[in-house]
Amino acid sequence: MTTVPGWTDGLPYALFRANQAVHRRLEEAIAGLDVTVTQLGIAVHLAELGHMSASDLARRFRITPQSASTALGSLESKGWVRRTPHPYHGRVIWYEVTDVGRTGVVEGRRRLAQLHESLREVLGEELMGAAIAQMHEVTEALDGPEIPSPTMWR
Repeated sequence: MTTVPGWTDGLPYALFRANQAVHRRLEEAIAGLDVTVTQLGIAVHLAELGHMSASDLARRFRITPQSASTALGSLESKGWVRRTPHPYHGRVIWYEVTDVGRTGVVEGRRRLAQLHESLREVLGEELMGAAIAQMHEVTEALDGPEIPSPTMWR
């Protein structure tokens, strides 16, 4: 018979606390860019994968379409993204990163790389690689595999 760990002794709590700590550091790292962590993540995905719809981004991030639309609206008002009509599907709106957004993405990625390195200093090279691999395993076990297709629209 398996015993249930105490509230603070279980893996869910440990992951929750680690997530909070890392998220706080992420917010500190991107302070001054005038975007949230989610907004930066969406901009990075758009910069890497090309134009996508709000629905595509919601599926990719596993967030609600409303959250994706809200984030995209903020990014659009800041000049980081712009809307473009889909060439074939009249009701589909694509979002793409602007030059301002690309500059922000480069700076955001630079700052996150610094945070990555500070975590590597805490964990060490071997544990860092193992932790990343295990977090991917946990995510895939709970959420399924990452969505491979960047967009459902041709």
